[in-house]
Amino acid sequence: YEDSWLSPYADVGAGAEHSPYRWNGLTWEYEGKTYVNERVVGTQYTAWHWVAQLRRGVPKPMGALQWWGADDHTWAPKIPLHGGASAVHSSYDDADCTARAACRRAHGLQGNVREFSLHSAWWLANLVADQVYAKADRAAPLVRKARAELDAALTAALVDADDKAARAFAAGDAKGALATLTDHAVAAGAAATARWTALWQELLVSFIDGRVTAANPKEPVCECTKESATFSEAWKAKVVADTGDHYLQPPAPPPGALAGQPTWFHAKPTRSKLSIPGVAH
Repeated sequence: YEDSWLSPYADVGAGAEHSPYRWNGLTWEYEGKTYVNERVVGTQYTAWHWVAQLRRGVPKPMGALQWWGADDHTWAPKIPLHGGASAVHSSYDDADCTARAACRRAHGLQGNVREFSLHSAWWLANLVADQVYAKADRAAPLVRKARAELDAALTAALVDADDKAARAFAAGDAKGALATLTDHAVAAGAAATARWTALWQELLVSFIDGRVTAANPKEPVCECTKESATFSEAWKAKVVADTGDHYLQPPAPPPGALAGQPTWFHAKPTRSKLSIPGVAH
């Protein structure tokens, strides 16, 4: 919906960082009227997604190629899986359980919707996507860059696997060819899992506490610099329109201010910290 009338990136619901996601369902009511939230294409509660690629002129086990991803279509990696592959990496394995928790436990698979695991491709995709949901302007470019790099690496590995498997089929070695397709499927899953684990860690470190952390070898303590996020003028205008002078810094001390008070002193009622429950004791 980008750049269209339906775009959910610019209204107040998008927050300061232009998030298209809304957490209150597809419809909501206010003063007797019903409103809707656009369901974005890469919706946040996706379980899995894929793109099917059908290819001619190759052996049948290589003809169907599925680019498969867990969770949110927009922020998850997609790994190429040949129809002739007989296994996937354990982080992508579901043992035909279709995500049923008891079934996954019975097959010794780590993680389900209510049990977290770093060895689950679904949970890793969620970890990365969740960083984007709250910090879209900052995190989204890093995720897009990481996925483009991973896509390039996976495509190169796919070309190599296709070539090796095709030569094996041509030589009459079907067993060897199928083993190549399976090895490739497992390796693709392992590569995506490793990259998305590192990406989540990078995002967490980069944007911890709402700041922007960047490497700075000359800084003696953390070897980093920390800066505040930058909000757009449009968002600042929304905050001021909503809050008036609640956060306004007065340009000069108001009448009746104590001598020597800095210019940001205000004359609004104050409260002793000791009167707050739990502070004094």
